[in-house]
Amino acid sequence: MFIGLDVGGTYTDAVLMDGRKIIEKMKVPTDNDQLLDSLLKALDPLLEAAKGEELERIVLSTTLITNLIATKKVDPTALVIIPGPGLNPSTYDYKVPYTFLLSGAIDYRGREIDPLDEQEIENCAQKIKEAGVMRAVVVGKFSQRNKQHEERVASYLEEQIPGIRVAMGHQVTGRLNFPRRVYTSLLTLATQDRFHTFYAEVLKLLEQRGITAPLYILKADGGTLPFDLSAQKPVETIFSGPAASTLGGLALTPRGETSVVVDIGGTTTDLALILSGEPLLASRGARIDDKLTHVRAFATSLLL
Repeated sequence: MFIGLDVGGTYTDAVLMDGRKIIEKMKVPTDNDQLLDSLLKALDPLLEAAKGEELERIVLSTTLITNLIATKKVDPTALVIIPGPGLNPSTYDYKVPYTFLLSGAIDYRGREIDPLDEQEIENCAQKIKEAGVMRAVVVGKFSQRNKQHEERVASYLEEQIPGIRVAMGHQVTGRLNFPRRVYTSLLTLATQDRFHTFYAEVLKLLEQRGITAPLYILKADGGTLPFDLSAQKPVETIFSGPAASTLGGLALTPRGETSVVVDIGGTTTDLALILSGEPLLASRGARIDDKLTHVRAFATSLLL
């Protein structure tokens, strides 16, 4: 037996299955202030229906990160970019009030071709400190080939602003395409605290009910990620909810046929396409507003 659990902004849904047979299902309102209570109300009837049978796994999907981004409720985060030459500065307009472009450059082979400007770093740190922003993302072009610039700036920010949390682009993704790495890194840190709260509540749930079955979270591309790893990169759960709807639509679509999946939720409406029996993937990664990310995802359209 296994359990599917979908935590939405309005409702939490849970289902207990034995193979392809549904044994029990529940729908309860999501109380974001008392999330553990909502999870217990959804899960307890399923555990009772399982009658002590061993659970093979639990798969969780959630619209938490999607809703935070869609409603602009992510945590304030400073964005420190080391772009080097070659791109129009307008490329780096991520609608972040505290965005800083620093001099310095690493080339595609990982060689330093332009050193950092220490005075710029000092000015940047001072402005972030004055603004009271306690999160900062530092991303340099080709940092996945040489991380020294990112580490130097991150180290200085941590020295000058006690308690600040700093994430670096090379830690988030090693893939090429600098603008996508910037946005993916920004969303990772800006949603991490909220996701950690959710993560802690789910762990409490498992502990209180003595559940030892492996727990996975559904990713945007329909694959799963061990739940403990999701806390490090919550951005991977963007469109987790729409991915669940897409897979549900796929299960109901006759083999080889084309269909459109429409998921009307309390916060967003999501559209996905099943083309000739296969869910369509976003060729350039998940798109949030007008920006692309390095998150592999089904091709979905999100409407508020």
